[in-house]
Amino acid sequence: MIDRPTCNCPRIFISRFCQSCAETRLVARNVRSRLFRTPFSSTDRSRSLPCARVSMRRPRMRASEVQFRCVGTVIAAFLFATLLTSSLRWPSPDADIFSDDYGHAPVVEDGECAGYGRSNPLPPAPSGALSLFSLGDWGVRGLRVGSDAQMAVARGMKCAARAAPVSAVFTLGDNFYGNGVVSVDDAQFEFKWASVYADAALDVPWYPALGDHDQCGDVDAQVQFSERNERWRMPAAYYEETFAFDGGDAQFVFVDWVRLEGAFSRSPEDRRFGERLREDQAGKDTSEEHWEWLRQTLGKGDPTWRVVVGHRPLISVSARSARDDAAFPAEARTRDALRETMEHFGVDLWINGHDHTVQVACSETEKGATHFVTAGVGGYDLHELLPSAEWPEEMAFADASFHGFAAHRFTAEAITTHFLDERSEVRRSFVIDKRAKTCPGRGASSKANVDDNVAGGAL
Repeated sequence: MIDRPTCNCPRIFISRFCQSCAETRLVARNVRSRLFRTPFSSTDRSRSLPCARVSMRRPRMRASEVQFRCVGTVIAAFLFATLLTSSLRWPSPDADIFSDDYGHAPVVEDGECAGYGRSNPLPPAPSGALSLFSLGDWGVRGLRVGSDAQMAVARGMKCAARAAPVSAVFTLGDNFYGNGVVSVDDAQFEFKWASVYADAALDVPWYPALGDHDQCGDVDAQVQFSERNERWRMPAAYYEETFAFDGGDAQFVFVDWVRLEGAFSRSPEDRRFGERLREDQAGKDTSEEHWEWLRQTLGKGDPTWRVVVGHRPLISVSARSARDDAAFPAEARTRDALRETMEHFGVDLWINGHDHTVQVACSETEKGATHFVTAGVGGYDLHELLPSAEWPEEMAFADASFHGFAAHRFTAEAITTHFLDERSEVRRSFVIDKRAKTCPGRGASSKANVDDNVAGGAL
């Protein structure tokens, strides 16, 4: 009869033999069974027995020695299993994940913006500045013209905002070509806006202004959409927002240009899209209410900067604006009245879309200098410019050769505006100095080549 030693192995092991290789094999099999849920079979036990029989020929070990071997074997098996399972969880060395600070989430480099802003990127904003983007005439995705350009500009905005973050984006109208939206459930909100400007860098408040194409639809639906999407901040068809920055603030007044035009219209024929405009949105009564609100809003407070955002230009060298003044007398009269109002209240900056160009103009009065910026290059086809010989003296710069957007930086000392193209390249910059009461030197550098800067497009 074989004399078997007393065994003090842990109860989790099936083997009654606590010796030599038989014990080691059975321990390893049981560890494997526990970790990977592989049943321990009688076959495993029988395969260990020949080794156990051989071990019986060896001299008997004391109980303390046997227990020491049992415990050592268990520890070795546990360490091996721990290393194995850890290696399964560790990220692949090929994973493109980096983090230079334990307090930040890992950044996944996708190379999506490689090559954007390479030649002349948007510079960092001054410390404490207010940084905003503006985008005009952009809601054209899915149309015969402009769809690709809108998507390209959206990518340029995304890449520029990743490199130089912004606090908000404001639009210059014509948010939804060609007839606005029909209800708050209109699929265009998703198709032309939310899914296009979905990058985290553009996940900031958007403050829309209305254009003439928007007025052909349901204006109230664009207002009501603010309750559906917290990024879309449009409390009314016309409204005011104040933005703070280090050392000052900027008052932004968003106007409904077509509604203001209603006070100067004498028949549907003297207005663009006159036959499609609704009386409650663009008629005489609502227009007079808007004018009264505008005068009161511009006359209150003392902000560091006063900015008005509207759809159509007050000074322009676009060929279409010259044609529209002749074709639509109500538009011409509204343009003159708005310019006079801006200058009377000493507005620092008027920003518009409508003309699919970028332009900068400046006028001087006893109240100081008022600057006029056009940036309607967000998607739809570009417009032709007048020959430079026909430009008014107020015009400083104009270009109709690229689609893009504008970046604006506000400090207590200056407003800096950069025009960027769809590749996030800065094409032109200009500065409004708070201390200056006159217009800066007007740009001969831009007029030389503008006569060849011609593009099609009727809208």
